[in-house]
Amino acid sequence: MKMLRTVSIISVLCTVAILIYVVPQLAVSGVVEVGGRGLELLVVLPTLVGLPCSFAGAIVGTACVLRRRTRGTATVLMALGQVITVALAAAIVVWAFGFASTGWELVALPTALMVGQVMVVAGLLVARTSRSPSPT
Repeated sequence: MKMLRTVSIISVLCTVAILIYVVPQLAVSGVVEVGGRGLELLVVLPTLVGLPCSFAGAIVGTACVLRRRTRGTATVLMALGQVITVALAAAIVVWAFGFASTGWELVALPTALMVGQVMVVAGLLVARTSRSPSPT
């Protein structure tokens, strides 16, 4: 469970870095610039770190869910979010290399992190609230 929490935190932080780059551009112009202006540091690098962490989280999370002792709401949410992230990334890579495409489809790879990590954040919040004592 500790490793699942650690890789989940890392993958969520990578997603936040991507969102910091993408959301303001979408809000201002409606288009995300693909070249230059920090794309390498705020999108490509977090994707290259976040996807392997999500893969490790999917494996560890699945093992945690299959074991009866560590199956809780937080564990299930984190594991499911990591599995969704890995499945979306795999679908994007298959789409880019499996069909007659240009390879520009790989630009959509950070989207897998943005979509799948929403459930991971929910799992981390559930884990945090269930651990902390109630103020009453």
